[in-house]
Order: sequence, then C-alpha cells, then structure tokens
Amino acid sequence: MPIAAKAIAGAIYGQFGAHKYTGKNAIDLSDAVGAAIAQYVKTPNLVTCSLTGLAGPNGQITSMFVLGLNPTTMSKGMMAVASSKKLLGRDMQGILDSISLGLFQTLMGMFLTGTAVGIATGAGTGSFLAANGPALSGILYGAMSKKKLIGKNYMDISDAISFGFATHLKSAVTFSVMCAGVVAPTPPTGPVAVAAIPSLTTSIA
Repeated sequence: MPIAAKAIAGAIYGQFGAHKYTGKNAIDLSDAVGAAIAQYVKTPNLVTCSLTGLAGPNGQITSMFVLGLNPTTMSKGMMAVASSKKLLGRDMQGILDSISLGLFQTLMGMFLTGTAVGIATGAGTGSFLAANGPALSGILYGAMSKKKLIGKNYMDISDAISFGFATHLKSAVTFSVMCAGVVAPTPPTGPVAVAAIPSLTTSIA
C-alpha cells in the first residue's frame, strides 16, 4: 500500500482518540505529522542497500519486507527528546505513543525500489543511513505552521517527533531486499560472486 499523508494522519488520529486527545488541535497535529512523514520518507536515497550476489551490469532492487520498526522504541526516543526540552507529563507521553503507533501501522507497508551497478541477481539489506532529524523537523514544523500550530512548544514537539523518529529509522529499521538483472557471462569459469555492492538509487513508495 503506497505511503500517503491521509492514511498516516488517520492512523495517528485514531490512536489519539484512544488516548482521549481529540478536537481541532489533535486533527491538525495528525494532519501535519502525516504530511511531513509521507514527504520525508519519499526523499530519494534516504535508504542505502548493501547487496551480495552475482555480477552483472546492473540490477533492479525491490524490497520484500520491513524489519525493526517498533512503536515502543520509537516513542521512547521521542519522549527522551521531549523530556530534554521540558515537555513532560502523561499527555505528552500519550501523544507520542499515539504518533508512534500510527506511524508503525502505516509504515510497515513501505515498499522500496532502486538500482545497483555491478550486480545482477542477489539479496541484501537496505538501511536508513541518510535519516536526519533536523531535516525532518524543518518539514514537520512547516506543516504545523500551515495549521497555525506555532510557537516554541510546537517547535519542541516537532523536534521530539522528528529526532526520535529519525534516530529509530537510522538505528533499528531495515528493508530486506532482492536484486534482479542479467548475470554477466564469464566463460569458462561461470558467474562471478560479488559482495557489499551499494545501491545506486533508492526510493520509497
């Protein structure tokens, strides 16, 4: 299922309701996070793959599934940043738990595609090496501002969500990927095995 802002916002708002956080601000925050995350995860080359297989001129990368996405760990990371900014209390924990659960529900459906040079067929792992909290926070606070969610507290909330999410992506979340292409002919010994081949391009849908 393609990653869509409305789907992320809906999942987050559904979790907000379970924590009794409702009303216009809750809707606006859901929409802002949904828009920012949907935009950010589609950043080209946010993920880098490392591939092992048989040599060839190029291969097409596709993901099989997402590993390591954990809402509890994600929320703890967000809350650690929130606490450092003095955003404390049960309400803040509930808000960040809701956002993390909503992101987990929707981002498990992420699908990665890409290209690689020097490998035809094989498999490997895609990692969020380029995940960056400040970059995401800039996008998220921009989305919040469009909803009139402005001021220092909202800037701090943006940082907490963004830094916690980006850190979780970079430290724990990976794609299991496969690569398909035409194996290079190498007579008389047969195909050549290659390892640690990096992706050339990647994108998430």
